[in-house]
Amino acid sequence: MEHDNSLAALRDEPAEAAAAADRPVQYSVPRKRAVPLKGRGRPSSREAMLDAAQDVVLEGGAGKLTLDAVARRAGVSKGGVMYNFPTKEALLKAMVERLVEHNRHAHASVTASLPDRPGRSLKAYVLNSVRALDVDDRVSGALLAALNTDRNLLAPVAEYFNGRFAKLAADVPFERAALVYLATEGLWAQELLQLSPFSARQRERIVRLLARVAERGLEEEASAPAAAPANNKRKSKAKA
Repeated sequence: MEHDNSLAALRDEPAEAAAAADRPVQYSVPRKRAVPLKGRGRPSSREAMLDAAQDVVLEGGAGKLTLDAVARRAGVSKGGVMYNFPTKEALLKAMVERLVEHNRHAHASVTASLPDRPGRSLKAYVLNSVRALDVDDRVSGALLAALNTDRNLLAPVAEYFNGRFAKLAADVPFERAALVYLATEGLWAQELLQLSPFSARQRERIVRLLARVAERGLEEEASAPAAAPANNKRKSKAKA
């Protein structure tokens, strides 16, 4: 499978590492700062305020997000925040737009790294979605409750999701795109909530299968010869 270094094949490991791979994943979340986007106000100060808003949400939940809290966190006056975001709704809208733009950019980057053939966009979606959870993922999860109570804020998210799926399914059968999409979203959501029952080794197998199905389809995947387990290969070599 091309591209994602985190999906490298499992190599022969010491006993402790091998045992760890068979235990449920223990999640850690890298604190990655987002790529600045252009918008009203000076980009540096605007992005700093959005970063501060993310910190407020991650530490206290969406219910703690206020313009005063963002001003305190960013070390600026409330008036400075209101210059860029006149209302809390405007701030939430900007946060959502930045998350959508980051996701769109990440998908495009992964897509560009893959061979140009049917299933390319769908496979890129899988690889982008199963990367290590980052700050954008955590903010998305924290904002879900707030967005769900305001249909106006949820509208751009729904529009993005609808448009994204249409592109993912543009060059593959609908059933294949839908199956891969639902399975990938489910894995992402379970890991975001730290509820996934899968070990690192099991997760590796699931991700590889999703990437193959995205590219080749269920029929080709079902007819492909199964790879022999690594330990069986070692035994065969020993006999030879």
